[in-house]
Amino acid sequence: MAKSIRYLVLCALVLSLVLTFGSTATAEAPKGEPIVIGYVGFVLSPGTRPCMEIQRIAVEEINQAGGVLGRPLKYVTADNKGQTSLTVEGARHLLQTEGVKFMSIEGRTEICLAAQENSAAMFKEYPHILVFNGPMGMELTNRIVDDYERYRFCFRDWDPEPAQYAQMRYFFKTMWPQIIDKFESVAILWEDLAWTKAFREGIPELGLPSWEEWWEKDLGIDVVFSQAAAPRGTMYLPILQQMARAKPDVIYYISSWFTDTESFAKMWTDSAARDINLSFYGGVSQTSNFWQMTGGKTLGMLGSWMEIDVPITEKTIPFYELSKKHNIPTQQHVHLAYADIYFFKKVMEIAGSVDDIDRLITAMETTETEFSLGTMAYEQERIKPYFHSKKRVDPKNPLKVTYPGQLYQPIAQFQKGGEAKIICGSCPEHEEFWNQYASFDDYLTPAEARNQ
Repeated sequence: MAKSIRYLVLCALVLSLVLTFGSTATAEAPKGEPIVIGYVGFVLSPGTRPCMEIQRIAVEEINQAGGVLGRPLKYVTADNKGQTSLTVEGARHLLQTEGVKFMSIEGRTEICLAAQENSAAMFKEYPHILVFNGPMGMELTNRIVDDYERYRFCFRDWDPEPAQYAQMRYFFKTMWPQIIDKFESVAILWEDLAWTKAFREGIPELGLPSWEEWWEKDLGIDVVFSQAAAPRGTMYLPILQQMARAKPDVIYYISSWFTDTESFAKMWTDSAARDINLSFYGGVSQTSNFWQMTGGKTLGMLGSWMEIDVPITEKTIPFYELSKKHNIPTQQHVHLAYADIYFFKKVMEIAGSVDDIDRLITAMETTETEFSLGTMAYEQERIKPYFHSKKRVDPKNPLKVTYPGQLYQPIAQFQKGGEAKIICGSCPEHEEFWNQYASFDDYLTPAEARNQ
């Protein structure tokens, strides 16, 4: 009996040691000259800071797993304070002083255009890959088609403006008629930046009308109010009063993370427009932080939702848990920023080194990875403005065909206690998937949401 007990104790001790040391084993530490990855953006921005934070974590994860090609990664940033001139200055610093090989630029078209020209001028002496983290301006990728040799190192991890037309058709032809009793009119507030210009004026070279003309003529929706608003403007009450007098069925704010949608939400709640259905295009409203930023004054608001805890891919829930652990709000471009680091890793592995820029560019053009929202890959067809943009829609039929597996995006509404109730997906190709987790019937009018 005593021998049996001693044997069991010894087995338990051995098992304990195996579990203890086995669970803490790590890959061999990477050695040699670091491969430098950088980001230029506004450090204090609630939209850009999370991108930097999540990329830094991705770099740490890769280094803990052995680095890339046996070498460690080094992550560096430059603060542009939201200014174009400081973006160029920061990019020069990262290239000349830090030796950056992969550089991301925060997703404002105006800023990215300046960085693109600066990089083109410096590329021969400082070869690198330039990635635009989330902007939509067509100019960025039109240039690559027009002058491939000069801009071939530039990539956009988001899709360009024309790709959004298909999504808008779904929103206004399918979603809104499903969730409210009457949908005949809309009031539009536009963020007054370059990325909304194509929507406001149309894209003649692609035969696309302005959204206002399109909604009215093709979709039968009256645009009863339309106005551009300064990105960080906060005087929304007069605008909301005008909207209320126009009596739209829906208010749609075409916003990004540069817009002070927090102030808009607070003023909407206390305005004459408070009972009009409201939807945001994007920005900080995509996460639960928006509930906290507005003091809970988001009840009944609708928009894209990026704190996704359903298994779109095998990467989705781990990404959700990682961001929660580090308290990082996951707007859409944050998902992309994290995915970019692992995409760079695979690109380097396929190229076999970081010293041959041509091999790196070829790998960027042909590589595919899976990330939290679907597939990460760049369009290879040399068609404006899709070439070197993240693949999402078929450039030969962009208004009707979305590539399979591309960017699953839910639409959700803030309800009681700040719960984001998923109402549907953002395109018809993904309806079957989102039907497992969403229902049009869960939508509440703003008044109903406040009275829950």
